[in-house]
Formats: sequence, structure tokens, C-alpha cells
Amino acid sequence: MKFHSSGLLQPRTIIFLTHSAAWSGAEIALFHLVTHLDKKRWKPIVVVFEDGLLIEKLREAGIKTRLLPLNPAVSELRKEAVGVKNVLQWRQIGIMWRFCHALTRLIQRERAAIVHCNSLKADFLGGIAGKWARVSTIWHVRDRIAPDYLPRPVVFAFPLAMRILGVRAITVSNAVRQTLRLPLALKEQIRVVHDGLPDPDIGVETNTANALMIGMIGRLSPWKGQHVFLEAIAIVREHFPDVRFQIVGAALFGEEEYEREIKAQAESLGLADALQWMGFRADAPQLLHQMNIVVHASTTGEPFGQVIVEAMLAGKPVVATDGGGVPEIVREGQTGLLVPMNDFQALAAAIMWLLQNPAAAQRMGEAGRARALSCFSIQKTAREIEEIYSQLLAR
Repeated sequence: MKFHSSGLLQPRTIIFLTHSAAWSGAEIALFHLVTHLDKKRWKPIVVVFEDGLLIEKLREAGIKTRLLPLNPAVSELRKEAVGVKNVLQWRQIGIMWRFCHALTRLIQRERAAIVHCNSLKADFLGGIAGKWARVSTIWHVRDRIAPDYLPRPVVFAFPLAMRILGVRAITVSNAVRQTLRLPLALKEQIRVVHDGLPDPDIGVETNTANALMIGMIGRLSPWKGQHVFLEAIAIVREHFPDVRFQIVGAALFGEEEYEREIKAQAESLGLADALQWMGFRADAPQLLHQMNIVVHASTTGEPFGQVIVEAMLAGKPVVATDGGGVPEIVREGQTGLLVPMNDFQALAAAIMWLLQNPAAAQRMGEAGRARALSCFSIQKTAREIEEIYSQLLAR
């Protein structure tokens, strides 16, 4: 243990690494975690590999933040494009080698007790730097390590790198944990900690406008399923012509072409006068209160599903696809409805059932809020991760 000269216990430094500064799922989860750690015990320093909104919000919250730029030749490499040819390019290897040396020096200079990596690129780079600095390293696994979600070279390399680098892992769901192909003894050491969110504390409000509102929140991306949502609401509108719809989110990570495609799709489906494109919004909890039903339509198993928890905290019934970690959040028929992935007809049917049964929808919303407060609070998440830190440092 480390003490101040006053005899009081000195907080241990935890360095958090993330390659992206976008205000998106993994980055939002990181923000909530570092702002809810017990500052008497832990001193978080967030190292971000690019500039952006995350850094601004962290600094506003009083969190020490360091910008360590990663060359775009690596930082802008999309996970979908990763292959043997990409990984073995000498220029990229040289960039990563120099970056890991700089990161190692930063870790040593800050006298870090633990390195906590928050994204795939941060995992590999931080894992190497942590090993060079001889500091315990945690990979916070927010991706399903499966070929339907990541390129096969990454799926192969990830568990191998875990073993070589000797890192510990936290996964955001049991679904993610099950995708890690590791020996049983190592797999049993992996801790599952669901992402928690703060209670927005703005009350559970009901949309009092004349028109009912059905919404979907999340970045615009093919696997998030906005195109499936559009097909579903076209059916809903045939039966409920007065219902209105919102899509909240923007294209990130080079997916602007998908945004153009789905906006053209909405036009062709005749949804222009019933659908609002809200773009990127940082005030999602407030927007949720305009909605009567919240839809999650991912076409590939979602590692977790923070937006579902946000909707439950707002007291809204949820219709969600049943892949990945989503069934760990939604209790079918109690806090929402689950439908098969890529099935717009089933999605439409579930939405219409809730519209036809408003009392049941309200009960699901109330039960969802109670479940979110009990199981997915940020206080619970922070305490569980602090326990992992303590166990790691006690070894």
C-alpha cells in the first residue's frame, strides 16, 4: 500500500486507454465509470489516442486526461478491414512499435498501478505497453470475439494475445465471455461486469403529445439495423397512421454511405412525413421521454446494449432483437419484447402489440425501470470493477 506523509492512504493511479474520442457506446461507458470511481482510493487518468468530444467531457468532469495521438495509418484502420496484409505492413508495425514505447514511458511516468484498456486497439497497444512497463493490465472486452462480429484474424489473435501478454479481462456480458476461446482455467478468471448507467433523475415522464412516438437511438451503422427498423415501421404505419417515429444518431467511423442509403430507403417507403431524423444528440435521456416505445434492431448479436438500459431507466417498454447480451438485460414479456434479428415483420408485430396494449406497455416500462435501477446502476458497476482492481493489486 502507498501512503501520504500524513499517513493517509494514497489513491492508486489507474490509466485508462481508449483509441476513440467519439461520444459513442464504449466511450460513454468509460466516462461514466471513471467519474464514479471512489476518488479516495483511485486516481483515474484517461489516455485518448485522438482528440474529440470525450476529452472535452472528461475535462469538464475534472478527470485528468492525456492526448497521445496515434498515427491515422493505424487509428483509422477499420476492424472490418483487418487482415494479414494490413497487420503485416512494415509501416504500421513501426508506427505501433513507436507508439507502444511512448505509451510505456507515460505509464511509468504516471506511476500507474493498473492499465485499463477500453477498446480493441487500446487492448493490443496497451497490452504490449503494460507488459513492457511491468504493470498489471485489464482488457475491458466490449466486442463479441466471433467471426460474425469481427474479422477472423482478430478472432484468432485476441485470445492468443491475452495469453502471451498475461492480461486480465472484464467482459460486458456473459455473451461476450462465451466467445472467448480460452482454456477453462483462464476463462474462469474472466469477470462479467455489465455496463451501468446513472439514473438521469428527471422523472419518468409520458409523452403527452397527441401522436404516439416510437424511437430508435444509436449510431447509424448497418449492424445497428436502422434499415430493418424502417421496414418495420412502414408496416406499423399502415395500421397506425397517426404514429410518429424518430431515429436518433449519426454515422461514425466512415459509415456515411449507410446514412445516405437509409434516408433514401425512408423516402421510398413513404415515411418522410412521419419520421424525424434527429442526428447526433448528447441528451438521449431527455429525448427518450418523448418516446412511447423504444426499439433496438441490431442485426448481429449486440455485445451488451446500453441504449436499452437507458430506455428502461426512462420507464419505456423496449422491443429488442434477441442476440448477444440483450437477453441479459430484457426480461421477455416483463420489461419488453424480444424478436429475432433481421426479422422486420416480427419487429413490426411486437411494436403493434404494445400499441394495442397500452396498459401492458406501461407495466413493462415500470418493471424495466425497477430492473435497471437494481441491476444496471453505474454505482454497482463501479464497485464491482473496484473490487477487481483490489484483487489484482493484492496478488
